[in-house]
Amino acid sequence: MTPQPDVYDVACLAGGTQRVVDTALVALVVTGRVRAVAPGELQVADPRRRHPVEAAVLDAVGARGRRSVETVRWRALGDDRVTAVARRLRREGLLGRLLGPTAAGRRLLRGARPGAGDPVRPVALDGPHRLEDPALRAAVLEPPPRPVLPGAATPWELTFADNCEVARRTREELVSRAQHGRG
Repeated sequence: MTPQPDVYDVACLAGGTQRVVDTALVALVVTGRVRAVAPGELQVADPRRRHPVEAAVLDAVGARGRRSVETVRWRALGDDRVTAVARRLRREGLLGRLLGPTAAGRRLLRGARPGAGDPVRPVALDGPHRLEDPALRAAVLEPPPRPVLPGAATPWELTFADNCEVARRTREELVSRAQHGRG
């Protein structure tokens, strides 16, 4: 059994792998290793890796450019370093088959209360809604604002946070449709 559970063990027991990723995002922003370049858009500031989960999230953000928090979550949730937390906790008898904590896991959670001034552990225990700092909450947990294509018959929403070729081609197609009245 895990002798000293870390914050990612607590997050997984309390809310599954999505909570693990959200907790890592908060930890990385608070420590300055990831910065919000715009609400919901993240960039690696310091690539040092202190934990496998943090390494997975740093890799999801990427070494260059910036990524939307939605893309980071999606990429990190599929990473073996994140899913390994749940597998290990299941092997140790702390997490059940349906990813809910066992009796031993619930006991561990009861003893994992946050300390004063710690913004990370409340997210691990209770979820991102526990972030008290509105700027941190907006930077890390809210999706980036989506540009709306002006003049289109319908309000097409596009995101370019990932600088994808697909997004560029889609935008060009939508602009063309709007200009030619085929929106």
